[in-house]
Amino acid sequence: MFWNRKKKLPITEEDKIWVEEHLNWLKMEFGQEHFMEIRTVMPTKDFYEMTFNGTEKDAEFILERTMELMNIQNVDMKLNFFSDSPIEMSDGTILTTPADLNGSWESASGTFEQTKNGNIISIEKGQLKNPISLIATISHELAHQILLGEKRIEENDEFLTDLTAIVYGFGIFIGNSRFQFSSQGFGWQSSSQGYLPEQIIAYAMAWLSKERNDKTDYSQYLNKSLKKYFDQSLEWFTENEK
Repeated sequence: MFWNRKKKLPITEEDKIWVEEHLNWLKMEFGQEHFMEIRTVMPTKDFYEMTFNGTEKDAEFILERTMELMNIQNVDMKLNFFSDSPIEMSDGTILTTPADLNGSWESASGTFEQTKNGNIISIEKGQLKNPISLIATISHELAHQILLGEKRIEENDEFLTDLTAIVYGFGIFIGNSRFQFSSQGFGWQSSSQGYLPEQIIAYAMAWLSKERNDKTDYSQYLNKSLKKYFDQSLEWFTENEK
C-alpha cells in the first residue's frame, strides 16, 4: 500500500557510493575536527557584509572573504576578468565569440591557474551582475587551490572540486547556480556553470547536514528543485537511521 512505501533517494546507488566515499576522503584529508566545525555559508550579511554593485571591486571582496571562509591562508591569489559576450566596435562591426566561430561552445564561468608568480582566478564578467553565481564560481576555483595547490590530488577533477566547495559550506550557492542536468550513473552532464547535478549537490548537502548536526534552515535559501532533492535526501536518512 502507498503508506508502506519506503522513501527513495534522488540519486543512483552508484552516485551515492561516489559521494560518500569522497566525502569521507575529504574528512580524512581535512581532519575530523576541522571537517566538523565548517559552517554552512548562507547568502546573508553575516557572511558577506557588503552591498554589491556589479563591479570588479565586489569580486575582489568576495575572493578575500571566501578565502577566509575556506581557511586558505598565505596564498597569493589574483583575479583576472574575461568576457564571452560579442563586442560591438565603433564602426558597427561585431566581434564574434568562440560559440559563433565554432558552432557550439560551452563557456567557462571561471578558471584556476597556477603560475610561478602566484595563482590566478579568471572570472567571466557577466557574473559580476549575480553575486550568488559569482560566489559559487569563486568557491569552486578556490577549491582547486585546496586540492591541487595543496597537492591533495595530482590530476584535476572538476566533480571533486565542486564537492570540496560544498564541504566548505557553499552548497547553497553551488546548487542555486545550476540549471539543467542529466545523470546516468557517473555520466554527468553540466550546463555552462558547474559540474555536479542538483541531485548530487542536494544529497551531499543533506549528508553533511546530518553528519554535522547542522541546524541551518535550508528551506528559505534553496530553489524549488534543489529543495525537493534536499528534503527527499533528508527523509531517506531519517527513515534509514539505525
